[in-house]
Amino acid sequence: MPGAVRDPPPACAADNGGAAATSSSGAVALLLLGLFAAAALVYWIAQGWPQRVAEPGAAAGDERIACLSYAPFRRPGQTPLDPTARVSRAQIEADLRILATRTGCVRTYSVDQGLDQVPAVARELGMTVLLGAWLGRDRERNRKELALAVALARAESPVVRALVVGNEVLLRRELPEHALRASIVQARQALRDAAPGGAAIPVTYADVWEFWLEHPGLADAVDFVTIHVLPYWEDEPVGIDQAVAHVVATYRLAQAALPGREILLGETGWPRAGRARRAATAGRVEQARFVREFVRTARIEGLPYNLIEAFDQPWKRRLEGAMGGHWGLFDSAGVPAFPWHGRVEADPHWRTGLWGGAAGALGFTLLAAVSRTRLRAMSAAGDRAQAQVSSPARAVLAHALAGFAVGALAVAQWRHAVAWQRDGYEWLVALAGLLSSALFGWLAAARLFPFALRAGVADGVDTGPGTRASLPGIHALLSGHAGRPHRMEAATLLGALRFAFLFAAAFSIVLLVFDARYRSFPWPFFAAPLGAALLLALQGERLPADAREERALGVVAALGAPLVLAFETLANREALVFLCGLLLYVAACFGRPSRSGRVPGEDGTRTSTSSPSSAPNADGSNE
Repeated sequence: MPGAVRDPPPACAADNGGAAATSSSGAVALLLLGLFAAAALVYWIAQGWPQRVAEPGAAAGDERIACLSYAPFRRPGQTPLDPTARVSRAQIEADLRILATRTGCVRTYSVDQGLDQVPAVARELGMTVLLGAWLGRDRERNRKELALAVALARAESPVVRALVVGNEVLLRRELPEHALRASIVQARQALRDAAPGGAAIPVTYADVWEFWLEHPGLADAVDFVTIHVLPYWEDEPVGIDQAVAHVVATYRLAQAALPGREILLGETGWPRAGRARRAATAGRVEQARFVREFVRTARIEGLPYNLIEAFDQPWKRRLEGAMGGHWGLFDSAGVPAFPWHGRVEADPHWRTGLWGGAAGALGFTLLAAVSRTRLRAMSAAGDRAQAQVSSPARAVLAHALAGFAVGALAVAQWRHAVAWQRDGYEWLVALAGLLSSALFGWLAAARLFPFALRAGVADGVDTGPGTRASLPGIHALLSGHAGRPHRMEAATLLGALRFAFLFAAAFSIVLLVFDARYRSFPWPFFAAPLGAALLLALQGERLPADAREERALGVVAALGAPLVLAFETLANREALVFLCGLLLYVAACFGRPSRSGRVPGEDGTRTSTSSPSSAPNADGSNE
């Protein structure tokens, strides 16, 4: 009967040919586990490998940063999106004292929510300020913001180097050019009136460089032009190798398009975390490289500039993903994001990954040992059908390798979650994914190297999949076998996990096709399931013919992955690895074609013959 579970063959009747085949399959599986463990080890060692990065200057005086964008909303729960939020003077003073170690100038974006205190604190610390007035759709709020900014600039004129009226208002489509121009002219005139016969505080407007080229007439309303050039966020992202040269070339392009105008590079920088955008890869080494090279190049080229930004802004992750929250030269705790001199590691805490791998190896091995002890007790009681186990040495090695890979990946999953998750729901999903991938890896290893499976081995030799219950599809799991719900057996859990990660793969692909800009390539959450699916495929596991839901999800992933890659291009190695891994996972879930050309339920009818069942009763039934 298709799909029925056979009685375990007696030890004396073991098929030598089957034993040889399964022994070969076990050797290949061990090799696969070894490769996964080695890949995890190499990944973490690479994260900690010190890389040479250009120094920011030839002498100590050359290393100072001209100016840094400053927003104080770096602590847990702080966000400028909360209209009631107000930053204390004590925090501003503490922040500027940290920044004074790198620069003598800060750029602000608003005078609301306590930021009106920045000029006074900067004066006490001997710093200067590019004072920002935030403009948006609310005309009345704009009027109040601008009036306060002008009054503050007048009061702190020795400290305020310039007033920046509006930031990327045209980019956000929140004001038309004529309304923006009116605000700029109003502020400029008010500052001139406050300095009769003297030098008035200059006024500027800041936006992405393309919008200045689209609105060149706006240059007549300002004292100087402020452009933003962010190679990572360009419509055609620029990789780190060409990033600094791109900034310089764009600055020269703006000079040619706006002849005779003084131009300030108001924002440039590089994110320390987030997804890759084509050839532009976010990372700690990349950020250090960009900032150091740019500071050096700007001094040589004579470029006036302001770097974005002083501190990481966790609140931006809700709007822009992990990338938005990791542009700071200091992290949200006020610690330097990377060393200012010497070699740089991609992850200074890379050893945690190795410790995670070691903990995983120990945990998996202990679980296997506990299972073996229990099975020996069963054997002593005469329950041979459930006490058969595989070769101890090979099983220990297999579980240790699987545990190391899963443990090392769990640390990578945690790091990914810390960078990307924004609320309780997303954290719940991330933790569920972490636990599910670990369980998937454990069950797959235990199924092929069974310390604790009920049957499937004879005299220390793993038998083929025919002696085990095959993995059910989600339909069989939900409908139950013979009208009864499935018990929580290994095959049941594996079938459910296989479906869950197929669903996650298809869902991830759909999001990347239709809404990719602020979404990640979460490869750490799919690496362990990929290994588990490959192990199952090695032992001949494949989707039952009635698993239509799984097949549909696989088709969605297979069709969507090339679309994502076409947009990201082959230059995005992160996307390439992630998408190839997902497609390999789907292929492994589908499994190797049946030699007989037939699988249970191939007539297209819904069946539950792929369901897991317990060992047969004495009467030979599965009831």
